Amino acid sequence: MTYQEGLNQVDKATQKITEANQLIVEAIMNAFLFTWQWWVALAMMVIPWVIWGIFRNRESSARIFSAGLLVMVLSEILDTVGVSFGKWAYPVKLVPVATINFSFRLSVLPVFVMVLLQYKPGFNQYLKAVIFGGLAAYVGIPVLGMIDLYKKIDWAYTYSFFILTSFYLIAHWFSRRNSFLQ
Repeated sequence: MTYQEGLNQVDKATQKITEANQLIVEAIMNAFLFTWQWWVALAMMVIPWVIWGIFRNRESSARIFSAGLLVMVLSEILDTVGVSFGKWAYPVKLVPVATINFSFRLSVLPVFVMVLLQYKPGFNQYLKAVIFGGLAAYVGIPVLGMIDLYKKIDWAYTYSFFILTSFYLIAHWFSRRNSFLQ
């Protein structure tokens, strides 16, 4: 394939992606918007942040919020890769964009991590990581699947467990950096 043929192929693929995204937008706007699943997704987006705002420790909130942002970025990257490769999908979404599921990865996951980082900071980080990974992978994601906010295609919950456990450990490490003391 020549360089120009590659550009032409990318143009065709981009057109197909745009058409597929339009189908998703139509499904969300015409079938899913304001269903009870949509309202659950909205609640999942708003309620964790309200809880965090009320119960956060104001002295360490910037440090812990930075760790939560790291979890958001990591989950956004890996989630986009997983959706792009057809490992999972998000049928019912809060926002009509094909690859985005704001509710879980930009709200529930980072706030859960931030709460675990804030409370009992001296507690065993590895046990907290396993609790986080286990609850998210074996309880949270399957529940999302039952209510059509997540569809597992070619993926195992155990993969999510190891990834999410690692996310917590990375966030814990990041939140404990000495640079936050300056």
